[in-house]
Amino acid sequence: MAKRAWPWLAIGIAAYLVTLIVTFPARFVLSGDPRWAVAGTVWNGEAVVDGAYRVQWHWAPWRSLASLAFAADVRMTGGGTDIAGSAAVSPGGMLLEGLAGSGDGGLIAAFAPNLPFTCAAALQINLRRLRIAGTHSEAMGEIGSEAGSCTAIGGGQPNPVPALVTRLQPQPDGTTRIVIAPATRQHDHLFEGTIAAGRLRLAPTPAGIARLPFVQGLVIDEAM
Repeated sequence: MAKRAWPWLAIGIAAYLVTLIVTFPARFVLSGDPRWAVAGTVWNGEAVVDGAYRVQWHWAPWRSLASLAFAADVRMTGGGTDIAGSAAVSPGGMLLEGLAGSGDGGLIAAFAPNLPFTCAAALQINLRRLRIAGTHSEAMGEIGSEAGSCTAIGGGQPNPVPALVTRLQPQPDGTTRIVIAPATRQHDHLFEGTIAAGRLRLAPTPAGIARLPFVQGLVIDEAM
């Protein structure tokens, strides 16, 4: 009798483990930044940053098998933002592909909270590839912004900003070149930078400081 019970016990244990995995809360994996509120499971869940932008993901099992990574469809909404694409996460890092849609200047503050200013401008996102993987990090695509304004943290008058185009261009040596220029005069670089050796570096050019005085002294140097 006991021998005949073993298969049923094994099936019961397997069913319990499958249920445990499928319903595993995402908050146990995605944690650490108090600005993010995480809900759902690692397979189908969402994370809200600063109560404004909601990032949702849905597991893509066939792509996961093909890429030998955790693959998912992702979408960000909220605050005039609607951006969708795909993601693949592996021990080597994260790969985002086909990120496209529209957003607003609040995205800049949400994902770069240490900047000394906030901006108001409509954004058009077209990131064909963004790999966040330490020294193997890279990016390819464009981000366009309509004319708007930026204001220093703590107050002051808004500073007008022209329509801009940010280009991220992979280079033969494996680095990524970053250029920000006016949409109507793209040879006039206002910012220049790179993604190289696992770091994102970006700084205004002399032309950028002359055109946008509030960025004087700004240097972004962050690990990826």
